[in-house]
Amino acid sequence: MNYLELALRWIFGLQIAFWGLNGFFNWVKIPPQPPVIDKFVQACIEARFIMPIVKIIEIAAGVMLLLNLSVPLALALLAPIMFLITGLHALHNPKPGAILLPLVLPYACLWLFYGVTFLQFFH
Repeated sequence: MNYLELALRWIFGLQIAFWGLNGFFNWVKIPPQPPVIDKFVQACIEARFIMPIVKIIEIAAGVMLLLNLSVPLALALLAPIMFLITGLHALHNPKPGAILLPLVLPYACLWLFYGVTFLQFFH
């Protein structure tokens, strides 16, 4: 069980940190998306503060996951970002599985591992 949690943290942490850094350095060109998603992303970029903050949060949370530093906090910081990514692709992408499975599945499994920690806050 510990190896599974470690693997999920590394898989998800590397993805999130990479895509956060990609927002600043543009190593990988994002493939064309449906028009609704492109409009939303372009609006976030034109706002000039939304996208940099999202990318900084992704980098910080990815590093926290990789270093096993306050994993529940990292998951909580990523919750609104993951909600938007999941919603946009589930509703507007004709093939959402290519994006949602490798990104949302490890995140959801980590929530299951660390769900007890979150429940203790509300008990």
